[in-house]
Amino acid sequence: GLQDIPKQLYESTEIDGALLTNDKQIPTPNLRSIFSFRQVGGLFTLATGRSYTESKRYINQLDLDLPVILCNGAILFEPATQKLNPISTLEDDLLHSILKEMRQLNTAVDLFVYTLDTFYATHVSPLAQKGMDSDDFRVEWISSFDRLPKLPWIKIVAVADHEDMHQLQQWSAQSDFPVEFVQSSDHYFEVLPQGVSKGAAVKKLAENLDLDLSQTATIGDHCNDLSMIRVAGLSAAVSNAHPELLQAAKVIVPSNNESGVSYFIRNYLLNAVQTVRKAKP
Repeated sequence: GLQDIPKQLYESTEIDGALLTNDKQIPTPNLRSIFSFRQVGGLFTLATGRSYTESKRYINQLDLDLPVILCNGAILFEPATQKLNPISTLEDDLLHSILKEMRQLNTAVDLFVYTLDTFYATHVSPLAQKGMDSDDFRVEWISSFDRLPKLPWIKIVAVADHEDMHQLQQWSAQSDFPVEFVQSSDHYFEVLPQGVSKGAAVKKLAENLDLDLSQTATIGDHCNDLSMIRVAGLSAAVSNAHPELLQAAKVIVPSNNESGVSYFIRNYLLNAVQTVRKAKP
């Protein structure tokens, strides 16, 4: 089990824009380097804004055994038990208050409300449709958000164009809702339970694995990765990353289309894990 593994390096990787190419595939160099990293004793997992259904094929392809950080840190998925464990949820009344304000703010913005394993929507615009891989999405269509059942709510996602995104950012800056706001890609803006972030989840996972944060490494591409870039011992941004991430990361590696994750592992992590292992009595 994980308890028997000597203290070493654990890496957390963002899926979209970092691990995957633009055509949503894991390039072979990334697969090979992740395999090599784990072969020498490195611990590897994913940290994504995606839900379980949207991440499942990559979790299976990589045959992950470490808990996976989903929904920007709101859920931990345990591959060993196949369990989805919510770290925190949005209260029903709070969810409806936020949805009401967001709808009044801009009716053109697509809103999706996530539960543990599915999400609810009233309609989908062409912009949102572009980001959806129909095989990986479990959508419950409803005529109005007033018809939402009472469930543990994980997050709200707004899909917006550049102009509407600016409006959402202005609104969130003035809002006093007890939640976290984060932009997770050029067109995706998310509302998460208070205290939830990828960084907080990385900290929690490191504690569970009895690892110091100095023994962690993270790589990402957008603003939802800032929190985990800031807490990790070693952090990287792919060259296609958001300007804020490029500034915050300790290392800049090639883009997602040029297997930046592989470059990071080969040039920074493999030696670190082997050095740690050699130092063990």
